[in-house]
Amino acid sequence: MANTINFIACGVVTLFLLISIALAGPHLLLPAVAMIVTVLVGGLCIYVANGLIQSRNKIEKEWEAENPE
Repeated sequence: MANTINFIACGVVTLFLLISIALAGPHLLLPAVAMIVTVLVGGLCIYVANGLIQSRNKIEKEWEAENPE
């Protein structure tokens, strides 16, 4: 679920920034492109972190099933 929300949020923010470039003109191009790159890199980081957390939870469950205390 987090990945879906992440992709939608990144897409909406990127679309908003592209519209702002179109409406404001070329003087906003560099800052808006920098913000778009920041949003996409942040989204990638969230995606990777979510995958790591899910893998960790899976490994913990397998470990607890094999080694009951």
